[in-house]
Amino acid sequence: MTEDRRHRRIRFVNLRARIPRLLRVVALVALAASLIVVIVSYYRLRNRTPFRMLSGRPTLSKEVVGVVEGYERRVTEGDRLRLLLRAARDVTYADGRHELENVYLEYYPETSAVPDKISARRALYDPTEEKIDFFGAVHVETHERLLVDAEQISYHQREERAEVPVAVSFARDNVRGRAGGAMIDAKARRLELHNGAELIIEARQSGKDQKPMIIRAARADFDQRNLTVVFAGGATAEQGRDSMSADTLVARLSEEKRVQRIEARGNALLRSLDEGHAAEVLAAQMEFAFDDEQRLERADAMRDVRARTLDADSEAALRAERAQLDFAAQGGRSLLRALSADGRPVITLAAPRSRAGDPRAANKRLTADSVHLFWRDSGRDLERAEAIGNAELVIEPAHPSPVAERKALYAPRFDCAFYETNNLAQQFTAVGGAKLVITPLQPSAERVEKVITAQKMIALFARDTQDVERVEALGEARFDEGERHGRAENATYVASERTVRLRGAEPTVWDDRARVKAREIDADLQREVSYARGDVATTYYSQAQTGGATPFAKTKSPVFITSNAAEFHHRDGLAIFTGNARAWQEDNFVRADRLTLRRAERRMEAEGRVQSAFYRARRKVESGSSAIVPVFAIADRMIYFDADRLIRYEGHVDIRQGTDRLMSEVAEVYLNKEANEVERTVAQRNVILTQPGRRGVGDWAQYTALGEVVVLTGSPARVEDVEQGSTESRRLTVYLNDRRVVAEGGENGRPTGRVHSVHRVRRQK
Repeated sequence: MTEDRRHRRIRFVNLRARIPRLLRVVALVALAASLIVVIVSYYRLRNRTPFRMLSGRPTLSKEVVGVVEGYERRVTEGDRLRLLLRAARDVTYADGRHELENVYLEYYPETSAVPDKISARRALYDPTEEKIDFFGAVHVETHERLLVDAEQISYHQREERAEVPVAVSFARDNVRGRAGGAMIDAKARRLELHNGAELIIEARQSGKDQKPMIIRAARADFDQRNLTVVFAGGATAEQGRDSMSADTLVARLSEEKRVQRIEARGNALLRSLDEGHAAEVLAAQMEFAFDDEQRLERADAMRDVRARTLDADSEAALRAERAQLDFAAQGGRSLLRALSADGRPVITLAAPRSRAGDPRAANKRLTADSVHLFWRDSGRDLERAEAIGNAELVIEPAHPSPVAERKALYAPRFDCAFYETNNLAQQFTAVGGAKLVITPLQPSAERVEKVITAQKMIALFARDTQDVERVEALGEARFDEGERHGRAENATYVASERTVRLRGAEPTVWDDRARVKAREIDADLQREVSYARGDVATTYYSQAQTGGATPFAKTKSPVFITSNAAEFHHRDGLAIFTGNARAWQEDNFVRADRLTLRRAERRMEAEGRVQSAFYRARRKVESGSSAIVPVFAIADRMIYFDADRLIRYEGHVDIRQGTDRLMSEVAEVYLNKEANEVERTVAQRNVILTQPGRRGVGDWAQYTALGEVVVLTGSPARVEDVEQGSTESRRLTVYLNDRRVVAEGGENGRPTGRVHSVHRVRRQK
């Protein structure tokens, strides 16, 4: 349940275990009353002539008919003394009353050579009323070492009732007590202590840790017929700084006068105030059951049960409708072994005070239809716990902040394990379908509720802060965060990193833009970054969902990207694909070691062994009509700028369309906005243009799709034709379809000559 809480309850065990001793005192007080009965019976034998009541209204006679000084009477059975009565003076009145002064009585029980004794300054015996009164320093001492002192004791022989109307004290061995008055009903076999009863039970073995137990109540009632002892009017039992109290304490005895059960009725309270070990339990009613050796076996608390630690480093509290504590005997002690609570109990575990300044410190609240706690063999530290039926565990930061989150775990059942000492939670296992809900304390459009579900969950807690460290979601795991979702066989939530890790059964993450599959997917919830590794397959539902960051034509058709790994920055709209990355739409594709999509900038970057293919490129064919001729390109790097409709290739650029080939260090391909087709291409640095039988080189070239013309410049630009020879100039215009080359400038601005070309002309139909 909580740190320092359950084992502190064990401190109440010795307190409750001492309660049976007070019942022995009750029996001895009853013995004292019986002693008075016997003595009166023997005293009546001194005058065998019975007293007779006179007719008319009775009055006390003042006429003295006899005075005996130094009175002594002995009653024997055989040669054994049974009764010895002495008085300094015995005055007999005419109505049969006797008044004795400085009376001393001894009665010898059959089973003991040690007599029971009564002494008083004065005694009155009224045979008519069948009553004897002892007055002044009345002292009773029994052969069982019971001592009773009072200023007055009265015995009514007819009712067989003894009364002590004044303060009375008693003691036997390690037990002593007092009350404002007492009554013993021999017929009903009942003893009452009233006007404030107090019992003090000293430890039998001395020691610095051995404290007396003190029991106080407005009154106490022993009913021998029903074998019950009732302390009423507000009863408390204290031992050192430990106490038990209730409006009424009821002890029920066995035929052997052993305690079977104690009931605490009305405002029942158990409390320990020992420094560093303070705790209390309150309930409308409590019941305690004992074994044959009068060791505590079970304690039941009923109606509005509340328990809490008072000065622990980690405060704990329990609220329940009912609770049962089970104890195990170990030598002469009873050790707490288990606690069960139902009626939808609530257990709260506060963050350790020693970590008050730690922003990670957390409070916990556990609720279920029923809770069962189990202690280690020492009886001091919790070992495990069970929360059964609609169980929920809420973890809240002890120090709320703008970025703090509330975590709630739900399941039909929790099985909990604790660290070896200090009752610190170590692991909660949720089974039967579990759900973890992570809610920002200050939600916003970016910070929304997160939900993880699975067949089973294991929550692991940090020992020092008691905050959740990690949650393992096992079996059909699912993750939801606003419009973003994920699923896998298993998922792990790492609290310190605020990361969800998806593993097994092809983990998949999706939102309203795209879907990602991989062997492993990690979602960093704090930074809003997701990482995918191993056979990553990403599907954007349409090219528009990329924000136009891909150079593909159909805005409503899906875009697919595969790679070895991927990284998604959701807040920034950034996606990075690494390791054999390939993006495509229908037949068009871009492949590279690394692909980067920047949705906000509408840009894509490809780096390392770049390859691309675009099938929406038109060329004139031999018939003179226009046809689709794919453009293939390779380079070290490629950048697509959607705003400019520009594809820029860098490093070892090699572009091919049909049999035409353009190579350079840099090439920029411009697409038209209407059809996303190649409009023109500009190549720079080390430009090489090749066609079958023809090769051109220069520093700069521009291809225009409309006329299928290449303008080549250089110092000089040069075109070699296996049939027509070569042409050099600072600027050459190459006609791709009719093999013409026009030199537009040479040295000093003079033309360098004319190029003849041969081309085939198809017959017109």
